[in-house]
Amino acid sequence: MFDMSTIVLFILAALLALYALKRSPAVARQGTTLSVERFFAVLPRMGLAILAAGFVSKLVPSEPIAHHIGPDSGIYGILLASLVGCFIPSGPSVSFPVVVVLLQAGAGIPQVIAFLTAWSIVALHRVLIYEIPLMGWRFCLVRVISALPLAPLSGGLADLLIRFFPLV
Repeated sequence: MFDMSTIVLFILAALLALYALKRSPAVARQGTTLSVERFFAVLPRMGLAILAAGFVSKLVPSEPIAHHIGPDSGIYGILLASLVGCFIPSGPSVSFPVVVVLLQAGAGIPQVIAFLTAWSIVALHRVLIYEIPLMGWRFCLVRVISALPLAPLSGGLADLLIRFFPLV
């Protein structure tokens, strides 16, 4: 019923709650209140995102995904996944279910890692909405150019880890 990550998160939450209680019952109450509020704020989004991912996984044809970003697509698939990841304008409640769908449709792990790295580090939608207006073109250009190689590098490193350390 529970996987290891759920058990680890439960233990971490319990230890943090005990530490907060030790510091002060008021801190523990505030932490509990904030945690419950955030839980119920995120729960509908995650539920709907997972529901949508279930439908998308059945509607998306797996052949093109496996061909273009499958485990055998190599550096081409890593570069393509990196490029696509730069342009996905969403938060984690959408992107991670998309990643689940990609994996179920036959995408390779290195390619998905490149996708996630590009989505989280480059994120061109954030550049346009937040970074350029707040920090200017020069800063953003330097940041994006310096970050671009990280996604393919992470995909390549993931590929090496999988090849040479199959248990990782």
